[in-house]
Amino acid sequence: MIKKIKNYLLIILLLFVGNCNSYGQKKLASDYNLKKAIELLQNDGDEKEVMKYLDLQLGETPQNADVYMTKATVYRKQKRYDMALSSINKALKFYQKNGMFPKYSMYWWRASIYEKLEEYDKALADYGTTYKIALKEALENISDILYQRAQVYFNLKDYEAADADYRLMLKHNEADQVAMIGLVRNMMERGEYDKALELVNKCEKYNADYDEIYRFRMQIYDKTDETDKAIDDAIAYFDKSDNPSSELINPILKKHLSYALALVNAKIAHENDHYGWKMLRTTIYELGNDYVRAITAYNDIEKEYGASPMIYYNRADCYNEIGNMERAVADMTKSIELAENNKKHLYFLINRRADYYRKGGNYKNAIEDYTTAVELDPTNAYSYYARGWSYELSGDDDAAMKDYNAGIDVDSEYPYIFLNRGSLYLKRGDTEKAHADFEEIIRQDTVVMDSSCRHYALHFLGRDKEAEEWIDHIIEQEPTNKGNYYDKACLLARMGRHGESVEALRHAFELGYRSFAHIEHDDDMDPIRELPEFKHLIEEYKAKPIRIEADDEQTKDKIERVSEIQMKKMYSGIYEIPCTINELSLKFIFDTGASSVTISSVEANFMLKNGYLQDADIKGKEHYSVATGEIYEGTTIRLREIKIGDAILRNVDASVVHNQQAPLLLGQSVLERFGTVTIDNINSKLIIKQK
Repeated sequence: MIKKIKNYLLIILLLFVGNCNSYGQKKLASDYNLKKAIELLQNDGDEKEVMKYLDLQLGETPQNADVYMTKATVYRKQKRYDMALSSINKALKFYQKNGMFPKYSMYWWRASIYEKLEEYDKALADYGTTYKIALKEALENISDILYQRAQVYFNLKDYEAADADYRLMLKHNEADQVAMIGLVRNMMERGEYDKALELVNKCEKYNADYDEIYRFRMQIYDKTDETDKAIDDAIAYFDKSDNPSSELINPILKKHLSYALALVNAKIAHENDHYGWKMLRTTIYELGNDYVRAITAYNDIEKEYGASPMIYYNRADCYNEIGNMERAVADMTKSIELAENNKKHLYFLINRRADYYRKGGNYKNAIEDYTTAVELDPTNAYSYYARGWSYELSGDDDAAMKDYNAGIDVDSEYPYIFLNRGSLYLKRGDTEKAHADFEEIIRQDTVVMDSSCRHYALHFLGRDKEAEEWIDHIIEQEPTNKGNYYDKACLLARMGRHGESVEALRHAFELGYRSFAHIEHDDDMDPIRELPEFKHLIEEYKAKPIRIEADDEQTKDKIERVSEIQMKKMYSGIYEIPCTINELSLKFIFDTGASSVTISSVEANFMLKNGYLQDADIKGKEHYSVATGEIYEGTTIRLREIKIGDAILRNVDASVVHNQQAPLLLGQSVLERFGTVTIDNINSKLIIKQK
């Protein structure tokens, strides 16, 4: 749905606010109970009390249309649409001109309920009546009425009728941006991207702060493969919207992460309100599977802005992605503590923590958390499914079956729970019941998407060719989704195609999959777990850091960042400059004549001992010469990150030397990899320009 420019309330509530003060002057004293009910509604009072007053009022004035409309308001809020419709029909029957509710509002209210019930023909008829009456009595509401009717036409894919309503809106107000964006959306549905772009650009000229302009234009650019323009508008949409949709933004940012990251870094450097942009930057890190840097960014945000459930939740998910379940659990626990008594949030967070326990093989704690989740919401099948799975993984098949059955009782439209129950039936030798469950999955799970489990059901039914075709269709839909390749690896392992399974797993790792704790306890991996190539693959990717590298030529041409670093001039004329190596604060000596990077053995040993260097960073032996011409043997290491000011260089080879007094020596040839390097001798500053 297109977001309206003005944040108008539902028409009935507006009428309450607008008419309540004068109501007592127009009505008799016997309307006391109605006024009390309205007062309670305006102050979010107890709905039972509201209804009590309304029933008292009906006892005195049984044909009071205003009472029935007020009742309809309460019923609609409670989603008791049958009672709401009945009340509105009675209000229309007893309508009087001097009442609080104009007649058009009654039809409007009823139309909105029919729309909720997807009875679109009735909704359109009532919107039509509303429009005709409002033309005479309430021109100020014409735009809103037409907008809602156009939305019904859009839902019915009747774009021509929706267009007609949007053009009527423009007839009443030629600068109506909501109507323009409505037309843009319909053009996009018809694939008329050139027309849509022309109109959205025109819309921008009327008011460039309307966020829907950028929301739809980024989608136009995305459809026409103008990725960087789409990202420009995604950033503008994020900037201008009060509640930007991550579901719309993230897939666009993901198409050119280094460019998106550069834009967001520029916003952080030049704007005052940094929190939102810093959170978006962590999102970009996560989209690029750069979970280590995302965790560091969340740490910095927490230090700067304080603790929040969102920070803990997101950081927990990052730890989960890199397989650090202990820290994932710790952060999710903090998020749960801050959620206080919000039952809905608690249910979600506790399930999430239970998932971490289960993936890490801690089935006892997982079961305890899933049990708490069941108590919080006994109607949600997921907790039964996941608790049953945890029981099964811990060897208690009877408890698992009990949970699978309970979950199906509360929600028989959840395919995964049938998958687990069917697998358990197979384990027990009950093929008939197992196949019945797998056939139920085939019936339910018909949409190609990454949450599908149809391919597993097809495999268990002996239809491996169809199973592989299904998972391949899912991958085609989202070719960069690492989880889909992991699923394919699981499927192929179950099929006995071990070499292909390992290759699919490699592809998942290449796309950023790093949930090693889950792999360790996932029974899908059992058929290939002891293979040498599997073990080698795990070790290879455990040692590989994941980073977004902003080395794209297109990005360099578009964004320039300038870092000025204060240097300390030493007595010998050389400069000492502060830096950070793998998140450890050090100082380096700037030597314009040096061509390589060297680090003292003292610092290197300290870094290795305290986790700033990993075993995988040690590359081997090399020989190097010093100024006297002597040759020395040293160790080559990889420095994963060198940060000077805001400038960052990654994966730099350095030589560990035993006779160097300076902790770190960097030459100009290395610094130039940052970009353009300038020395301000007057102010003792190093200036690095990066694009």
